Amino acid sequence: MKKYIGIAAVMLISHLSWSESKIAFVDMQDLFTRFYKTQLAQDQIRQQADEMNLEQDLMKDNIEEIRSTIEQLRADSRDTMLSLEVRSNKRVLMEERLIEMQRLEQEMNKYEKLRTQQIDEQNTRMTIKLFDEIQDQIVIYSRAHGFDAVMDRAAKSRIGINVINYVNPSVNITEAVLENLNEGYDQMIPMVEEDSK
Repeated sequence: MKKYIGIAAVMLISHLSWSESKIAFVDMQDLFTRFYKTQLAQDQIRQQADEMNLEQDLMKDNIEEIRSTIEQLRADSRDTMLSLEVRSNKRVLMEERLIEMQRLEQEMNKYEKLRTQQIDEQNTRMTIKLFDEIQDQIVIYSRAHGFDAVMDRAAKSRIGINVINYVNPSVNITEAVLENLNEGYDQMIPMVEEDSK
C-alpha cells in the first residue's frame, strides 16, 4: 500500500511541476522556408544546377556533332562510288570518332554524377547550418522569455500524421523567432497558410 501511495505522490508532484512549465511551439518548416538565408542558399544551389545543366548541354551538343559526323562517315564508307582506299580511310576516321564520342559520353556521365553529388552535399551542409542557426535563435528567444521547452508543431509521425494537432496562438512563437532571424532583412517571406500545413 505504501508503494502505491509513493507512486501516486511522485505522479502528483510531476503533474504539478509539469502544469507549471511554460511550453512554447514553433513551426520549424515555416521558419526554415521563410528565413531569408534559406532563400539565398536555394538561389545559390539553383544557380549551380543551372550552370551544370548549361555545361551538360554543351557536352551533348558536341556529342551530337560527332554522332552526325559518324553517320556521314558510315555512309561514305559504304559508298561504292568512292575508291576502296577512300572508303577504308572513312572507316578508320569513323572508328576514331566513335571512340571519341564514347569517351565524351563517359566524361559527361562522370561530370553529371560528380556535380550532382557536390551540389547535394553542399545543399545538405547549408541546410544543416541554417537549421542550427534557427535552433540557436529559438533557444535565445525561449530563454529570454522564460520558456521551459519548445516543441516543433510541424512534426509528423512515421505515417505522416501531425504529432501536434492544435496550438494556442499565444504559445506559438514562430513569428517572433522569424522576426529575430530576419531582423534587418527587408524582404520577409509571407506566412504559410494554416490550411496548407
